[in-house]
Amino acid sequence: MERRAYFAATLSAACMTVTPAIAAEATDALVAKGAYVETAADCQPCHTAVGGKPFAGGLALGTPFGDLVTPNITPDKATGIGTWTRDDFANALRNGVDDEGAPLYPAMPYVHYTKMTDDDLDALWAYMQTVTPVNNEVKVNELPFPYSVRSSLLAWKAMFFTPGRFERDPSKSAEYNRGAYLVEALGHCGSCHTPRNLMGASITDEALQGATIQEWYAPDISNGKDSVIHPWTKERLADFLEGHNAKDLMPPFGPMAEVVYDSTSKLKPSDISAIADYLKSRPAPVESAQSAAKTTTAHDELGREVFENQCATCHGAEGEGKAGVAAKLAGNEALLAKRPFNILSVLIEGIEPQGIWGEMPSFASDLSDQEIAAVANYVRTSWGNDGLANVTPGDVAAWRRFASAPSAELERAMTCPNVPASRLDDEVREQLAKLGTGPIDKTAVRKIYKQYSERFPKLSAEDRIIALMATYCRDAAKALPNRTSVIRQQLEFADALVAADVGAKTTEDGSKP
Repeated sequence: MERRAYFAATLSAACMTVTPAIAAEATDALVAKGAYVETAADCQPCHTAVGGKPFAGGLALGTPFGDLVTPNITPDKATGIGTWTRDDFANALRNGVDDEGAPLYPAMPYVHYTKMTDDDLDALWAYMQTVTPVNNEVKVNELPFPYSVRSSLLAWKAMFFTPGRFERDPSKSAEYNRGAYLVEALGHCGSCHTPRNLMGASITDEALQGATIQEWYAPDISNGKDSVIHPWTKERLADFLEGHNAKDLMPPFGPMAEVVYDSTSKLKPSDISAIADYLKSRPAPVESAQSAAKTTTAHDELGREVFENQCATCHGAEGEGKAGVAAKLAGNEALLAKRPFNILSVLIEGIEPQGIWGEMPSFASDLSDQEIAAVANYVRTSWGNDGLANVTPGDVAAWRRFASAPSAELERAMTCPNVPASRLDDEVREQLAKLGTGPIDKTAVRKIYKQYSERFPKLSAEDRIIALMATYCRDAAKALPNRTSVIRQQLEFADALVAADVGAKTTEDGSKP
C-alpha cells in the first residue's frame, strides 16, 4: 500500500511539472490555428475602420436598408466582447444572437459561419482572446425605422435561416470537400456573390451567380456559361487567389482585392487549390433564357476616341496591358460581367495602388456621362471581348450617386506604376524625395540615374526609368494640388530621365551607340 502511494505521489508530482508546459504548447498551437481560421474567415478587414485599430470595429457597411457599423470584437470588457463566454461567441457565429440573446443583423454572415466546425470555432475563440483590447464604443445600428427594430429579425431568421454544421459529400474527394467548407462556411463567398431578394436574404437557387454590393458587382463565379471563371482552369483560378497575377496582367480590384490580399493569398497552397477545385467542379447552373439570348452591340466611335486619348498609353492600344503599370483589358473576364458596375466604379472612383500595381486615376471629373458610357462599352466589346455594350449615360449618372468619392491623392495622380521592392532601395527613394516638385534639376537627375544604374546593373534602361518615374510620381501626387500639375511635373521628370539615359550611353569620343 505504501509502495503504491509512493508511486502515485511521484507520478502526481511529475504530472504537475509537465502538464503546464504541455498545456502552454497546446494553447499556442490552438491560438496559431485560430489565427489561420480568422484569416480564412476574413474577419479583421470588416471589423477594422479605415485608420482604426484591428478588430475595434467602426467600419460602415452600406445595405439596401441603410448603414450598419461593424462592432468592436476585441476582448475589451467595456466596449468589446471581453465579458463574453465561449458559448456567447459560438451563439453569435452559429445562431446569429448576441450575448444578451438579441438577434444579429445578417450583415454578419452567421448564415455561413453556422457551418463552422467545433475545432475551428474553439481555435478562433482562443485566438480572439489574444487580440489587444481596444476601448472603442460603436453604434452599430444606423438603419432607419422600421429596419432599426431588431425584433423584426426574428421573423427574418424564421423564414431564411437554418442553423447547421457543414456536411461532407461522401461521393466527392477530400480536396473538393475542403474547398466546399472554405467557400460555403469560413470564406462565406456567397454573402457577396449570391444575389439577394427584397428582404436581403440570399437566393439559394442562384448561389454564386453574381450580386451588387454597394457600388461594386461581385461577379458570377458559379462556373456556368456566364461565369467569369468559366474559361479559367483550376490552376488559373488558384493563381488568381494566390495574388500571382502579374503574368496575365489581371489583378483583382474593388472588394475582391481586399479578399485576395488579406485572406486567400495567405492561405496554405493546399487550401487555395481546394477552393479552386470546388468552384471549378460545382455543377453549372441551368442556363437562363436571358443568357442564351446574349448578344453584343458594336461600340461607337466616341468610345474608341476616349480610349485612345485616355487609356491606351497605359493599357496598350490593343488592351494588352503592362506588368506593374496597368491591367490587361483584352480577355479580362472581370470586365465582361452581365452588369457593368465594376468598370463604372473603376472609371469613376479609380483604384488605390495594390501589390505590384500602381494607381488607376479617377475620371469622374474628366469625362462626361456619355464619354464614360462609350469607353465602357468599347472596352467590353473590343479585342475579342464578348461583353454587352449596354451602358448608357443614364447608367453612369445613376452610378455616380452610388460610387464613393475618389481620394484626393487619386484625383491628383496619373497612373504611377508600382515596381517590385527588389528594384528600389532607400538611397534612391531619399534622392528622389529631395528633388521636390519645383523645376527639375537635370544635373541632379543625371547623378541619381548614374548611381542607380551602378547599383542595379542588371535592369534594362526601360525598367530603370519606370522604377524611378513610379517612385517620383507618388511624391508628386502627394505634394501637388491637382492631376494636371502632377502630369506636367512627371513629364518634365521623364524628359530629364531620358536625357540622363542618353547621356549615360554616349561614348567618350561623343558618338552614340
